[in-house]
Amino acid sequence: MQTEYTSLQSAKAAAGGVSSRNSKMPGSSFALSPTKCKVGSKLAKVPGSVCAKCYAMTSERMYPSVRQGWLSNYLAATKMIEENPAQWAAAMAFQITRHALKSGEPYHRWFDAGDLQSVAMLDAIKMACALTPHIKHWLPTRELSFVKASKRPVPKNLVVRISSTMIGDKPRNAPNTSTVHSHGQAFAGRSCPSTTAEHRAANGGKPGCADCRACWSKRVKNVSYPLH
Repeated sequence: MQTEYTSLQSAKAAAGGVSSRNSKMPGSSFALSPTKCKVGSKLAKVPGSVCAKCYAMTSERMYPSVRQGWLSNYLAATKMIEENPAQWAAAMAFQITRHALKSGEPYHRWFDAGDLQSVAMLDAIKMACALTPHIKHWLPTRELSFVKASKRPVPKNLVVRISSTMIGDKPRNAPNTSTVHSHGQAFAGRSCPSTTAEHRAANGGKPGCADCRACWSKRVKNVSYPLH
């Protein structure tokens, strides 16, 4: 039997908190502690990797409240997914829907910090996406093994982007991907415009998506992020 959630506070306490405070992106997001990344924690020690200068690691060191929030998300999410994945999906769907209604932005990003922890977590996320067909979901991940091992179909409203591991790498062999390129490097697909003058102007002088939604579009095979 599943609990019916009636408030963001109850859903967040049970399953981990969805946030709408990422000023760079539209809609909501969900984050875990980057210290729990499987592949990313290893790449963080590799010079030239996309994780070598992880902004999330820096944020955790600078802001104890951020570290505690992301760790709490990790503990709550992994526990509930192990015990009742459908309940966790319902709690996430409730929060994501509430944030979308409040902001008017039907977009959600999984893991603006952290990454997938298991095949079970990916399957639970797919369940949450199926419960929110009116929301477009984007999941960037370096955990290709989990993606390959999952047998649950990918919902039409979810874009899973397999991220390359090194700066300047070519896209991975997957339907949707993402890469990172440094200044002057050739890149595949679409370059993220968030740091351009036009997008900064539209976002109060800071990097931001503005009206771009390429990351959430399955029609955009690869998005390449300029190193900054």
